[in-house]
Amino acid sequence: MKHISFFTKIIINLIAFIIVGKMFKGVYIDGIFTLIAISVLFGLLNAFVKPLLTIITIPLTIITFGIFYLFINGFMVWLTSVLISGFTIAGFSTAFWAAIFLSLISWLAEMIFFKRNA
Repeated sequence: MKHISFFTKIIINLIAFIIVGKMFKGVYIDGIFTLIAISVLFGLLNAFVKPLLTIITIPLTIITFGIFYLFINGFMVWLTSVLISGFTIAGFSTAFWAAIFLSLISWLAEMIFFKRNA
């Protein structure tokens, strides 16, 4: 398996957020600079905050057979929208579904462009 650099992850996030912004009416991205800021911040949050949240919520994730992990992903998208002023999410349910699509788009991009195994 190839290691994907942080910069490459940012580019994948950028493309994924463009697609999600077009797919969901409840997602509003102000412009290109906001999109870049969203991608960088989302990458940083996923690198530093998400692992901590994942460890803290292991019992809840186990009890729900992994379903709670999807809520952590939604929380990361929602937190990004709170911290970036030009990025608006209509509500947590929109953040939840947007996070699922972001994950799918990122996974597909990594498989297609970087020949990662499923």
